[in-house]
Amino acid sequence: MERTFDKEIHLAPLQGFTDTTFRRLFAEYYGGVDYCYTPFIRIERGEIRRRDIKELEADELENLVPQILPANGEEVKILSEEIVAHGYKRIDINMGCPFPPIAAHGKGCVLFNYPERIEDILKTAAELSDIEYSIKIRLGFADCSQWKEVIDVINETPLRHVAVHPRYGKQQYKGECDKDAFGEFMEASKHKVIYNGELKTVDDVDDIVKQFPQVAGVMLGRGILADMSLARELRGGQKLDTNNFRRYHAELADTHAQKMSGDNQVLGKLKPYWEYLYPEAPHRLHKNIQKAKSLDLYLAAVSALLHAVDHPSSNE
Repeated sequence: MERTFDKEIHLAPLQGFTDTTFRRLFAEYYGGVDYCYTPFIRIERGEIRRRDIKELEADELENLVPQILPANGEEVKILSEEIVAHGYKRIDINMGCPFPPIAAHGKGCVLFNYPERIEDILKTAAELSDIEYSIKIRLGFADCSQWKEVIDVINETPLRHVAVHPRYGKQQYKGECDKDAFGEFMEASKHKVIYNGELKTVDDVDDIVKQFPQVAGVMLGRGILADMSLARELRGGQKLDTNNFRRYHAELADTHAQKMSGDNQVLGKLKPYWEYLYPEAPHRLHKNIQKAKSLDLYLAAVSALLHAVDHPSSNE
């Protein structure tokens, strides 16, 4: 029986991974997602980071949503004006990033320690009525109950949806997702809610939808990096084989080689993906990829690993 999945599927923004090249090639070779997001666009030293804006200029995906990382309402206004000038009418506000360097600048999940700043951000968004906003959050910074201090202003703000990762910031990615707290948030929210966090398999997604049938969709991040067919499978498609990945990876490597200067830069871009890709392959083959000092050696190591995935009996 063909499976059906009638929820939205969002591709999470992963800094260093889901850039313009990745998004374009993922859509071409795998697909299955309804919306994808830019890694966050932010202000540093009083100015918008120009490399963030270049991502907008280069991307041609119709389902791309720019994501901003503001510290206050004024930054929402500045960033939104720049993004709208590039033709976008929809923006996602990140108030969920847990990383300490972001928190040190008063951005991301640490905002839950300053509910007045969240109110400032959301009230500014509400005033910019020609833009459709969504937000991405955790349930707090110090614990998973801090959302209760700002749920009223969240509900009062016109939002397309709220994407929720049910951990608190200090956990980063450790410990279990607090699904009970997520359920409480869903009951309190007047907006559509998207579930994000530890969705690595089709069964993981099915379990969330079964537990929370009213959820509007799911946001996939590292699960996509580990299994690039995941969204496609959720939509009823077949898991694509290593030959498809070979073609995808060859174009990914070639595109970065054309954009970057020297093997070291290209390898610095490609190697991190292998923290997630094909975890079932022998560790020694993953290690060979990470040890490669030239692009040729790297590509040879990748070929050896994919051969081992295709012929698991030869690994014994």
